[in-house]
Amino acid sequence: MLIVDSRETRCDIPNTLRSLGVPFEIAELSAGDYKLGPFLIERKSANDLVASILDGRLFEQAEAICLNADRPMIVIEGDLTAVVSAIDYESLLGAISALTVFWEIQVLHLPSSQSSARLVARMHKHLTDGLGYEVATRVAKPRAAPDGAMSQYLVSGLPGVGPELARRLVQHFGSAGAVFAASEKDLCSVKGIGAGTARKIVESLQLRPSSFRSTKSAPIL
Repeated sequence: MLIVDSRETRCDIPNTLRSLGVPFEIAELSAGDYKLGPFLIERKSANDLVASILDGRLFEQAEAICLNADRPMIVIEGDLTAVVSAIDYESLLGAISALTVFWEIQVLHLPSSQSSARLVARMHKHLTDGLGYEVATRVAKPRAAPDGAMSQYLVSGLPGVGPELARRLVQHFGSAGAVFAASEKDLCSVKGIGAGTARKIVESLQLRPSSFRSTKSAPIL
């Protein structure tokens, strides 16, 4: 369910969401403007971003949305280069970089509030209906390749594991099967595997699924 902060009723986004057929509830959120599943979205105009940097609110707001969501996001609307302020453009980029690197917040830059509304609508559709077809989340299955390629391919399907980390895991444990049998503690001994990733790997291997993603053909849009 999409929850829209009550203060957002003063802008045009709720009306746009209604016109797009997106159901939502209006409530007072303790942080952020739009709560959608694991996502918490804070919306800022380019001018708002500059003002929140100058008065020190930006990183306080960043901390708040991080504490209240698994997937925090900040959407910046408008042209940052057109904002007249005491902050130069490089400093603005520095603030955005800090949000991404230190707070691990996904920062998106959109041209307008209407674009933000359409993004929220699209996210709601994807969370509700999925993409409608399988998406390749790793490199193609190897055919004629070095003998470690298949093991690397199998391990790269684990959560938080890409091709390079998969190679490291297989080299450390000796085989894909040994990786799958490893404990959280053992997984954490490999460079690049933190406690959170190790936990997700073990949980995914032990999970007994009750539903599966649809594989029928459907447009992403």
